[in-house]
Amino acid sequence: MLSYEGIFFDNDVANYIFSLEKTHLPMVNDILHCTFKYHPEENEIFDELVGREIEILLLGYACDGKNSGFLVKIPDEYMKYYINRNEENPDKLKPPHITTSLAEGAKAKDTQYLNFQLFDKPYIVKGKFGYWIKEYGQGYLSFDKYKKSQKL
Repeated sequence: MLSYEGIFFDNDVANYIFSLEKTHLPMVNDILHCTFKYHPEENEIFDELVGREIEILLLGYACDGKNSGFLVKIPDEYMKYYINRNEENPDKLKPPHITTSLAEGAKAKDTQYLNFQLFDKPYIVKGKFGYWIKEYGQGYLSFDKYKKSQKL
């Protein structure tokens, strides 16, 4: 099952992003990513992007003791693919962000509500567009086209 799609960061980039985090909460997000869509429908699967390297900007950082993360800017040409909607208000997109760490019981989706403090100058990072697949209780990252015949 395709759990979510977005930009995923390799270990070197993830470590760089973690180094910019001012407060490290106990639970670290081990597969660092910026979600474009959680549980996408068939028409929301963007195979034309999968495996593509995308450069984004880290604009700001925030931590409220429960969630820690970064506000990001996605290049304009990719914003049409960013369909990560707010659950309480589906007409509104979540601000693009990366959740880096969480406190016990916190939910990564709540990073969208942080009061991000903007950096004087943004940081540039690169990641790859891919899919997080969950099957048989296991999850894995895929940079392969998603077979439409696979179960959503």
